[in-house]
Order: sequence, then C-alpha cells, then structure tokens
Amino acid sequence: MEQMLQNTLDETLSNPIIPAIEENQHTTHQTEPQAESLTTPAAYADPISHDWFVSWFNSPIYLKLYEHRNFKEAEETIEMIWRHAGFGQKQVSPKVLDIACGAGRHAVALAKKGCAVVANDLSPLLLQEARRLAEQHSVRITFSQKDMREISWCEEFDVVVQLFTSFGYFEDSDDDMRVLENVYRALKGGGLYVLDFFNATVVRNTYKPLTRRMVEGIQVSEERSIVGDRIRKVITLSENGNIRRFVESVRLYSHEELVQKLCAVGFCVQDVLGDYDGSSFVPEQSPRVIVFAKKSAAL
Repeated sequence: MEQMLQNTLDETLSNPIIPAIEENQHTTHQTEPQAESLTTPAAYADPISHDWFVSWFNSPIYLKLYEHRNFKEAEETIEMIWRHAGFGQKQVSPKVLDIACGAGRHAVALAKKGCAVVANDLSPLLLQEARRLAEQHSVRITFSQKDMREISWCEEFDVVVQLFTSFGYFEDSDDDMRVLENVYRALKGGGLYVLDFFNATVVRNTYKPLTRRMVEGIQVSEERSIVGDRIRKVITLSENGNIRRFVESVRLYSHEELVQKLCAVGFCVQDVLGDYDGSSFVPEQSPRVIVFAKKSAAL
C-alpha cells in the first residue's frame, strides 16, 4: 500500500497543467528552457517566487521522465469518470473542456468517446505533443493555449475536467479560486466539473524525502520536502557532467478545503472518489481526491 501511495504522489506532483492563449492557435516549438546551475545562488531561491511550471512543463525532459503514463491508463480513467457520472447509460456527446490537458492523453480519450473536446494548456511543447497524439488516434480536438486563470468561456461546456493534480500550483491561493470561478462560468447550467487532486493527508504521511533513478542515461534525483502548506520537489538532472535543476511545488489542499472552495464558488458537490478505480474516498487511506461537482441548473 505504501509503495502504491508513493507512486501516486510521484505521478501527481509532475503533471501537465496551467494554460495560456486561445482556441485554435498553432504555436511554434520552443527550445528547452535553461535550468539554473546548482552553483548559482538563484538556484536556491524560493521556487514560488516565479512560475516554475512555465519552464518545467515546456521542457522535453519532462516528457521523458513521465512517459510511463500511458494512453491505456488515461482511457480507463475517463471510462471510470463516464460511468460514475452516469454517461455510460446514455447516448450523449457532451462538449468537454480539459482545462489543463498536458500531453493530451485524457483529451484524446474523451474525443474517442464522441465528445466535442477543447483541450487547453499553457505549455506549447505539451500542446504540440497533444496534437501529435490526436492525429495518431484520428480524432478532432480544438486546442487552446491559455493560462487557466485567464480563460473566459461562458456557459459553453457540459463537462470540465481538471485531472492528474493540475491544481494548486499558484503562489497566491486567490488564483486557485479564480480558476474555480472560471470553471463555474464556463459550464452550462447543470454542468459537471471533475477535479482530480492528490490526498494531502496521505502525501504528508508517506512522501519520501529522496529518490534516485536513471532515465535514458540521465541520473535523476528527486528531493521532496513540505514547506509551509506546500509539497515541494527539487528535480536534479545529471548527464555527462551537465547539471540541470527544476522545481515543482503544489499547495496541500485537504479534501475539506477543496470541497469548501467549490461550494464557495457555487458548486454542489455530488460525490468524492478515492482512486482511479472508482473506489470510495477514505480520508486516511485514499491516494486521490476525485471530486464530482455540479453547477446549479439554469432557471
């Protein structure tokens, strides 16, 4: 069980997230951003002083480190969500927003179900990978590059999904509320929001301070620590004497805090699951907090 929970933590802390420009915009491929040297004072600066996710999720090494997250797994997750939401019993083709689509696994799985999908992310590199995956599976998806704090859709979607811990990245918690408000506005009356987050209680109790592994000849060191109300991971990459360093940092929202925030925006929380197999949420044990919340129906 401990190993399963640790695997979940490792996966969820490094997920694509956070969008930034508008629909159907083709972006150019960007070169890998330069990470700071370990010998420079700036390398030890507080990672929350800047948008760490901008460089990390636009780095090709990110895809290498997490290429084990496969499409079959994404299809199973979407199938579980569809079944639990009751869509499995109906012939429906809802319009869906994947607000932080990353490399597009879940967006493509949704499109294969016949959904009209808008896949949004901040990273040009991940959107490029998502387009490639959509072409590979011969599905049509509308792509958007926009910061999730800036999305402006109004009552356009039947479903919004925010999966694989693509929440809680911002320095200011007010920005997280802004995201939830944007989601609420983007949904049609009666629309469904599925927010998938790690279980902060389990993360606090089971995280490993240091792990090391080899990925395609690259020595990867991952140092984890809890700093205030955030879990932080420093990723050090060593290859042929060259050292690069990236940081991840996610706010440790509890299950109760997530529900409170959703209700404050106006959502009605329908259910909370504890893992991708659709199991019930158990506060001290479940690796995930998968919230199903609905916008009130239009009068």
